[in-house]
Amino acid sequence: MTKHFAINQKYDAEGSRAAAEEPSFSALPALVPPEWPAWLDRGWHGVRTGEWAGLYLPAKLDADLRFLSHLVKLMPDFDRVAQRLQREVVGDLIRMQHLLPWHDKKRPQFFREKRGSEALLLKDREHAFPVSQVKSLVLMAMQDNDVEQARKRLIYFWLVPTVLCTSETHKRLPKRCSDFRYPYLRYASVEGLRLERFDGAEVDPATYDAYQLLDELQLIDQLKPIVAALDGLTLPTPEAEEEFTRKMVHRGKSKG
Repeated sequence: MTKHFAINQKYDAEGSRAAAEEPSFSALPALVPPEWPAWLDRGWHGVRTGEWAGLYLPAKLDADLRFLSHLVKLMPDFDRVAQRLQREVVGDLIRMQHLLPWHDKKRPQFFREKRGSEALLLKDREHAFPVSQVKSLVLMAMQDNDVEQARKRLIYFWLVPTVLCTSETHKRLPKRCSDFRYPYLRYASVEGLRLERFDGAEVDPATYDAYQLLDELQLIDQLKPIVAALDGLTLPTPEAEEEFTRKMVHRGKSKG
């Protein structure tokens, strides 16, 4: 059986529920950029964030994967192509972040790269988790016939803010995240890199966990119901995800 951990609970280094006091974010709501709530209230072509995350994304995921499954039943030889397209379906949905206020580089960012007082040319907007791993994590739930968990994983990864960083940092980031409890752990591999949060505070990507991120996302009123709907979200271990991905790639090559 695949081991999982609950992403919406805080864990210590050994993977046990931590008993430490929760950090206080009482001062942060006042520092949320006013452009964000305004953007979220305005929506995108008449679609609000709650509708996008609560209806469109999960419905699109279900519809596209069911369609590909149906094609395989009609034409078994389509299986290998369908497998590839399933991953692309998830990747495309993860990238559809039009309603998130930090999607536009011209607006305030949730996180941006910082290296002391060094002036940086921040040109790239990069995901926290590699999209290739996200594809597998969502499809693993579908393989287990846990549609609800697949939806939660899709929404969670869609919601995790990107980082505005330099092109150099973008190229140097590891291709895999080694611990899903820490969304920005890949950035800790770049020497001297810190993350500057929207309120100006510096964040250590090696210790900033999903628990804290979800707490901070809830500071934005329009995102509260989306975060609340993630209750019960779990993720496999990176080792389980890596094995799943390896088998998928091997399966595709063996049929080639």
